[in-house]
Amino acid sequence: MKIALLHGWSGDRALWSQLIPQLAGFDCHADDRGYFGQPVAVGQADLVIAHSFGTMRALAHPPHGTRAVVAINGFDCFTARPDFPAGVAPRVLERMVQRLGTDPLGTVSEFRRRCGALPPDLPLSPEPLIADLDRLRGEDHRGAWTGPLLVIHGARDPIVPATLQAATFADRPDARRIVLDGHGHLAPLTAARSCAAAIRQFIAELG
Repeated sequence: MKIALLHGWSGDRALWSQLIPQLAGFDCHADDRGYFGQPVAVGQADLVIAHSFGTMRALAHPPHGTRAVVAINGFDCFTARPDFPAGVAPRVLERMVQRLGTDPLGTVSEFRRRCGALPPDLPLSPEPLIADLDRLRGEDHRGAWTGPLLVIHGARDPIVPATLQAATFADRPDARRIVLDGHGHLAPLTAARSCAAAIRQFIAELG
């Protein structure tokens, strides 16, 4: 089985450094949006594992052949709107967009700190960061995915709090949902074994 792994905003392929070894036996390919270097695309995949904003990317443009989606710390809509009050207030994203234009390193470092990650140690490319933050602010992919779905959240996620977790994929009561006690927004790193075990079971049930 070929697996595509899509990271979130301000991240890179290093996010999967702990999870991929736990998925030995599968053909894993991690993309990179090029925030801190050259972008790397993934092509065809049977399964997509997406983190945070990577989930929205997967829902918008799933790799060809995708049969199932695993969303870790993810969401199908992030910004609040009249029919989605659980989202993040638009003004929060608007401030980030404005600050990103004048202080990209400070903006990215602060967001990564909130996620529990270190500041970037490579020069950043503002263009894809700005473009994807705009997507994070504006896109809504509720109802986009109807195939098999595994949703994994962290109980202590400061980016995707409990109210947003409950509203994520609210139209999918059939989805398998797991909440990892004690973990935050970087579950692929901090809970790689638990994530991998859930993913392996999910794959086994796909047939």
